[in-house]
Amino acid sequence: MRKLRWRLVGIVFFSVVVVFAIMNLVLIFCLRTYNNDQADQMTQIISENDGTVPLMKDYDEKSVKQQLFGGNYIEFNEESAFRTRYFCVAVNSDKQILSVDMDHIAAVDEKKAARMAKFVLFVKKDVGNVGNYRFRKEYSDGEVTDIIFLDFKESQEFYQLVVTLTVGVSLLLTMLITIIFIIASKRVVRPFEVNSQRQKQFITDASHELKTPLAIISANAEVLQYKGEQNEWLQNIVDQTKRMGKLINQLLVLAKLDEVQEKNDRQDVDMKELAEKAVEPFNEVLERKNVKLVMELEDNLQIRANREQMEQLMTILMDNAAKYVSEEGNITWKLSKIHKGVSFSVTNTTDQDDVDTKHLFDRFYRNDSSRSSKTGGHGIGLSIAKKIVDAHKGNITAKAEGKTVTFSGTMQG
Repeated sequence: MRKLRWRLVGIVFFSVVVVFAIMNLVLIFCLRTYNNDQADQMTQIISENDGTVPLMKDYDEKSVKQQLFGGNYIEFNEESAFRTRYFCVAVNSDKQILSVDMDHIAAVDEKKAARMAKFVLFVKKDVGNVGNYRFRKEYSDGEVTDIIFLDFKESQEFYQLVVTLTVGVSLLLTMLITIIFIIASKRVVRPFEVNSQRQKQFITDASHELKTPLAIISANAEVLQYKGEQNEWLQNIVDQTKRMGKLINQLLVLAKLDEVQEKNDRQDVDMKELAEKAVEPFNEVLERKNVKLVMELEDNLQIRANREQMEQLMTILMDNAAKYVSEEGNITWKLSKIHKGVSFSVTNTTDQDDVDTKHLFDRFYRNDSSRSSKTGGHGIGLSIAKKIVDAHKGNITAKAEGKTVTFSGTMQG
């Protein structure tokens, strides 16, 4: 349940981060757009009033707003003419500075104003930012005649303050929400944990209870065979009881592997040795099918792993390949060293084109066209293999190309 718990915490954390990120982006975009619009409207006032900000007392406020800004400007008032800081630069058709009006600003001298104007002349935009100044180009006959620079440093500083505060508050709230959910997540996953424990206990108890009658049935059938009563129905009983016993053992293995908090005993394991050992029991089957087995195994493939589970993994992969390999086909084993682990792959030819591999690792799944009961499979082996690989911080995938299927992956150790 620890894995489920931290997965829920991760989902909550990711969701909160996404929500706050979207909120901050929208707020920042709206505030930046608002500041730029305010500055652009003020430079428009200056442009339409021959380089000055008009006094509100000289105009009807409503008519001025409607005339200049379509009624959208809300910051222009009686103080605007006195608090607005700006300067204007006149240029000729050769982009030479003709004059600089510095009457409404003290923070910039004429040299700096001229440099800013020359820079803006090479900017393709008609409005934009140069440091803490918003500029607007004025044209006559397609040529720039004037450039108006508005000091909106206060708006920029306010914008930066708001951005800093919103980002800071968002980070703080994200941490608080995550911490609260980490504490509460124990109670959230508790019902799942109880249900999972009951389910695994039921599987374990049922499996043990089924073993006894199966053993009796199998023993009685073998006694009848020993007494000479040989027939196909009796043989079916023996075969199916063995098959059922194998299924029960696999269910017990799955129940044990589902204990995600279990700490497996690990030791140094030679993967090459286990792979070679896993192949031996299947030599007779491969010979009967005239299958060519190719082993490409590197030496010194030592990893720290649970030896019993590694033996299971190798046996499952070989068993799967031997069951579904085509007559006179090929099986290729590959094991190689990677950083802090090993890479493995098992490829076998099949009688079917493009096997559907999407659900091969799902429990009790068998491809109807190839994984029938005749093969003796239950659809559990590969799900056990995936559990083992996941427990060792690895990955395993299945890929089909034409009439070949490859199970490959990596494991850390």
